[in-house]
Amino acid sequence: MVIKENTPIQCFKIDYKIDAEVFDDWALHIRRNYINDDDLLDDAAINGMTVEQYLKEYVIPQKNEPLGPTARSGDMGEIIISDLLEFILEYSVPRYKMKNRSGKNNSQQGTDIIAYKFYKDDKTPNENDELVATEVKTALTKTDCSVLENAIKHSAKDSYRLARTVDHCRKRLRELGNISEMQDITRFLNKTEKNYKLTYVAAGISSCEAVSSPIELGVLGDQLEIKNEQKIFFIHGRKLMDITHDIYERCRE
Repeated sequence: MVIKENTPIQCFKIDYKIDAEVFDDWALHIRRNYINDDDLLDDAAINGMTVEQYLKEYVIPQKNEPLGPTARSGDMGEIIISDLLEFILEYSVPRYKMKNRSGKNNSQQGTDIIAYKFYKDDKTPNENDELVATEVKTALTKTDCSVLENAIKHSAKDSYRLARTVDHCRKRLRELGNISEMQDITRFLNKTEKNYKLTYVAAGISSCEAVSSPIELGVLGDQLEIKNEQKIFFIHGRKLMDITHDIYERCRE
């Protein structure tokens, strides 16, 4: 699959059937991106709430709240791309951004997703270690590919922004007690002293049901300033906003 001007792109279609058991499992996975099992039980008890009440009031964005649907859409997009990087492309992906947010509908500044892969099994620093910086744009109510344009434009931003995100990730992992992941990500703090490969990913997600090649965007490839180290992903499927609401409602059960 390519964008016009023959820029390569990897497309992945979410093809699903309405299956309560599968959606319940999916909802559990989504919920664990926000809060783990032990913390959920403790936090609910401390606040004198049931688990369902605590999730609704403090953790999971709600459909009827201001910015709730927007938060669900953006978070779902980042979780799907994180899953793609981790479970299909075999990167390590720290899951820290959605945990203990100051507000359940608040998004965090910086690079949307960082992922990494060590070249050596013992994780000794090597110039072939890889850090992936991913910009995700989600438009689950749209049925075209236009979301890709903004994802590509906003990818590969300044290295200072990425460095701040990596350091913030390190500190958040320490706060969450994920010491092994914290040590892993610390390796990618200083590229000048311990060099590694840096890959930028632009990822767009929408409810476009079918995609044909080439994908035509509003600007040409050279105007998008697509760089050699940049990869482009497009995730699509029918009525993704509908299934997002369905799955998020199950997070309360």
